Amino acid sequence: MGMPENPTTQEKIFFAGVHLFARDGYEAATVRDICKKAGTANATAVNYYFGSKAELYKAILNMVFAENLRRREELEKTQPSADLSPEDKLRRFLTIMVDVGFNDDPVAQDITKVVLREMMSPTEHLDAIVETFTRPDNDELSGIIREILGQDAPDFVVRDNLASVGGQIFYYLAFWPVFSRINPEHPGVSNYKEPLIDHIMRFSMAGLNATREALERGEISPS
Repeated sequence: MGMPENPTTQEKIFFAGVHLFARDGYEAATVRDICKKAGTANATAVNYYFGSKAELYKAILNMVFAENLRRREELEKTQPSADLSPEDKLRRFLTIMVDVGFNDDPVAQDITKVVLREMMSPTEHLDAIVETFTRPDNDELSGIIREILGQDAPDFVVRDNLASVGGQIFYYLAFWPVFSRINPEHPGVSNYKEPLIDHIMRFSMAGLNATREALERGEISPS
């Protein structure tokens, strides 16, 4: 999501907020600095368009976390999940996560930084974000994993497999500054999406199938 060609004052403030929240964090970014970055001399512009700094920050988080859901709903219109195998559902879910999470656009990179800052230092907005967006995402992925493992799979097994599948993406998000220094030849995830998705699918399906077989053999305690 980049700056529109002819942005309104409200859009300028929104994108100024994205940049400064990414650079300085929620607490350190000031309304005055946001207005200055937006190019408006009116120090009350944030309050006028968004109500407060907190509401501006909330609007940015909502936009970010809603994107996964929006894309899934768009795809659902043309290719309902009921017509897909569990493996295809998983690939589609992961593809959306990778597409949303990795982008060379500077604004998209700033948005990723805002999200990571929120994960490291949660604000009062995180509870609402989790209930509105993250829990539905979690429930959908849990449902896909349960289809693969079997409907009787214990909840803790589904949970741990979900963390293993999703963690392969979040590793790149959170540790890219370190990873890219250790592996300078890597082209960057935005230029490596298809190979990464293929790898995550192979790795995940191998682990999920092994877990299902272990459940069937009774090797995993039900509690």
